[in-house]
Amino acid sequence: MVSDGMPLDAPSWENYQILLGSSLYRTIILRSFVVGISVGLLVVALAYPVAYFLVRTTSRWKGLLIAVTLSPLLASVIVRTYGWYVILNHDGALNGLLVAVGLADQPLRLLPSTPAIIVGLAHALLPYGVLSIMSSLNGMNPSMERAALSLGATRLRTFVRVTLPLTLPGVLGGFILAFSLAISAYATPAILGGPSTETMATMIRNLMIALLDWGLGSAMGVILLFSTLLLLLAGALVGGRRGAAAA
Repeated sequence: MVSDGMPLDAPSWENYQILLGSSLYRTIILRSFVVGISVGLLVVALAYPVAYFLVRTTSRWKGLLIAVTLSPLLASVIVRTYGWYVILNHDGALNGLLVAVGLADQPLRLLPSTPAIIVGLAHALLPYGVLSIMSSLNGMNPSMERAALSLGATRLRTFVRVTLPLTLPGVLGGFILAFSLAISAYATPAILGGPSTETMATMIRNLMIALLDWGLGSAMGVILLFSTLLLLLAGALVGGRRGAAAA
């Protein structure tokens, strides 16, 4: 129903039944979660060594290195995403390099695709992961690592048994932050994914703006919101249990 150009669909459980009963919408919801989890894991994996180096280095250029690491935040997400579009498109730099070195006989179809969305979002959200993990590393006493090494532990064992557990809140925080921002991102999936690789954010826009189906759009928005809230609750519970155990 529309009044004065504005949809007036009443909230209804039927909207959720349509979303969860349609293979199209289920695929979009599942793809959004795959993108969010993949981006979260990739951000944490890339951010941890960078954050560790930035915290532990004694270089006089430490401040400059931190500024360079966080410099992507100075550019718009759309600008960074179009940079990846230039790299990954059919005639882009990556395909040109693969063909030139003989790793591909012809340009690969890299866009639109879910992996392209994951790469673009991971690059955009990497500074947030670095900041979260740096916060945990700054709160950790380096003498604990030195003590473990002096007692005969290898560097790998020291990292697995001492450093990683003590900085797990920062890792978890970086993952949750990256996941939450990734599943709700619109610009990057729209540019690198397009109509053939919809996510919940792009589908919400299409349902509300293009199709004027505010009922389905709102229902999908609620699913997106509660998914993020449940993850935040789970992270808070895990952090609370670890804090209680440490006490």
